[in-house]
Amino acid sequence: MAAAESRVAKLASKLYDACADNHDPDTLLYQHDLIDLGVLPSDDIALLLQCTQSLVDQKLFRLHQGQGRIGWKLIPREDAEKLQSLNADEALVYNVIHSTGRSGVWVRAIQQRTNLHKSILDRALKSLDNRNYIKSIHNVKYPSRRMYMLSGLVPYEDVSGGAWFTDGVLDANFINSLAGFIEYTVSRKSWYEVPATDRGRSAKRVKTATGKAEVNGEPPTKTYLPYPSNYKGYPTVKAITDAVNSSGITPVQLFEDRIMQLLDMLCFDKKLVALDNGQCYKSVKNPEAIKAAQSRKPPVEGVEPEPLLGRNGMTESPCGPCPNFKLCSPGAAISPETCEYFDPWIEQVLGF
Repeated sequence: MAAAESRVAKLASKLYDACADNHDPDTLLYQHDLIDLGVLPSDDIALLLQCTQSLVDQKLFRLHQGQGRIGWKLIPREDAEKLQSLNADEALVYNVIHSTGRSGVWVRAIQQRTNLHKSILDRALKSLDNRNYIKSIHNVKYPSRRMYMLSGLVPYEDVSGGAWFTDGVLDANFINSLAGFIEYTVSRKSWYEVPATDRGRSAKRVKTATGKAEVNGEPPTKTYLPYPSNYKGYPTVKAITDAVNSSGITPVQLFEDRIMQLLDMLCFDKKLVALDNGQCYKSVKNPEAIKAAQSRKPPVEGVEPEPLLGRNGMTESPCGPCPNFKLCSPGAAISPETCEYFDPWIEQVLGF
């Protein structure tokens, strides 16, 4: 009896090694696939089943059954060691999560497939999570669902949302930063700087208190012109993608389809223009104008922005910023007599 068990164990080990050498772990192996490896006698089906059952018990084979056929999938030894350390409930939950791959699985679906009580399921999930065997993920399609997948896997983009999402939430700051970088990169290939041939002589000279003339320290403004109509150096989608990936601005590599989404957005915002049916792009603004626009601080909530025309009597009075200024006239529905903003403004200005 012991000799027979020892023979089965040795053959099972050889069978596993042969499977690992000739097949990928995701390959579903059937009876004829195992026999074709030449490890076991082709006419001894009972011995084959003994070896496969031994490997299933050791967590080295995973049993699959469907459409009236039985098959097996190879489990890597490092994964088998994980399974061997789990109790029955934890192993059951782990196998369900494993079967969903990069799609992940909803907690309610795990409960339905395992038929475990909620408290037992929660305990098993917590144990697997603490061992770093599984991880919780956010599904952008179902943000309220608690979902899990194996810790070593990366979720599909339709689950995670791809590069534009962080923890299941749209990363607007990252998108805006990347779009600004792309606009500036395209602009540098769309405009050329007019050389300042005589900046030293054109610099303004001012008299100091001692009467000496000194050059004004303000740097001259750069002048840009667009390239002529026959210019062929506008950046392509591939060139823009390479520039983004080599810049270090993104923690993950982005492919052309993702960059195309940003280019379409910039064209929609009238910041870029697509040329040759989207083969290349040019910028509407020159590099200096883009840098100036990007350096402006966004308005702070609750703080009134500075008027574009400066501060004067007209802009500080209620009439200046009033959207109904052109409709206002004495005796009309909107008139100075009925304006509810004049009295508070006069009280504030005169201190009544």
